[in-house]
Amino acid sequence: MILTKHGKKRIKERVGLPKRAHNRHVQKVLQQGRYLSREGWEKFKMVYHGFLYVFAVSGDLEPILVTAYPQESKKK
Repeated sequence: MILTKHGKKRIKERVGLPKRAHNRHVQKVLQQGRYLSREGWEKFKMVYHGFLYVFAVSGDLEPILVTAYPQESKKK
């Protein structure tokens, strides 16, 4: 599992976790999160505790966290 600089920044800013918790949190996202979609072999998205996580896949098939967004509510 790899976290990009941008991904780390977004976890801190949007999810509100300190740096020391980032790896543990992303591991939970990958293990317990709900798989949302896949775009070929390069990208996939997961939802965990109200946030959408966008991952890329490395050449070694290792997930790379790209960014995190608050999940959009379906009510309008």
